[in-house]
Amino acid sequence: MRVSFPILEQLPSGYFVDESPRGVLALHVDVARALHEAGYGPEHDGGLARSELSGRRPLYGLAAGGERFVVRRFSHGGLLRWLTGARFSDPTRPFRELALSAALRQAGLPTPQVVAARAVHARGGGWYLDLVTRRVERGVDLGFVLGRARRGELDARELRPLLYAAGDLVRRLHRHGFLHADLTPTNLLLEPREEGEEPRLWVLDLDRSVLSDDLGRAARLANLRRLFRYVARREARGARALQRSDYLRFLVGYEKDRVLRKELWRAISAAHRRRSPLHALGWLFETWFGRGADPRDAHGVAAG
Repeated sequence: MRVSFPILEQLPSGYFVDESPRGVLALHVDVARALHEAGYGPEHDGGLARSELSGRRPLYGLAAGGERFVVRRFSHGGLLRWLTGARFSDPTRPFRELALSAALRQAGLPTPQVVAARAVHARGGGWYLDLVTRRVERGVDLGFVLGRARRGELDARELRPLLYAAGDLVRRLHRHGFLHADLTPTNLLLEPREEGEEPRLWVLDLDRSVLSDDLGRAARLANLRRLFRYVARREARGARALQRSDYLRFLVGYEKDRVLRKELWRAISAAHRRRSPLHALGWLFETWFGRGADPRDAHGVAAG
């Protein structure tokens, strides 16, 4: 079976496509030889292994050409994970994420370089999808950092600059017209810095996110509410790391105008109070039905 997706004709400069009877792989010329020698191809995983990195879904690692890469296997959440497993009907998603990542990087926005995107046809129908990025060594996501703060392992003086930096990054993303489909602390990665240096954050997992020429206030506000809801829900489970002033510190990074910042806070708080019961029910549903194994873990990427 040979396939062709229109998105493959629109890949950024420096990428080419390698196809096999069941797989389609787009990869950057800088890593093509290294990945080939490591055995990673349109259908084969080579030295792919479960990574020590943590996330909402398992992450995988691949060593090639003296460098370590992160491999994210696409996976459904909720009930769909039980119904379809790791199979997707739309094989173009990783290629669209590759193009989106390249556009952000070209605009000077920090996101790890995507070096490969892959779709492998599954026996019985559907597609297995992967995305390979360069690894930010020793990076930790902001969700992990907030967890440390809740356990008393990080004091407020260390946390406050990170909250401001997170607000500033989201401001830059929104100003560029970028709307993250899953804006949570786990998708903001903190790069290790020397003492006294300003924090540097990277945005991760761009799947289903969009770039828009006209990102209106309603869309931006909804994105911020999603982030606040995620954090507040975890804060409510046990020890709290954040005070009202910490949320406002994030907003200082996001909105420089004091009047507009207060309006944002009132709108986010009001929406959260209205919708909290509904989203609590959604989270419970995800907890009950959102677990399931990826068949490739046991049988390889070509498992049907």
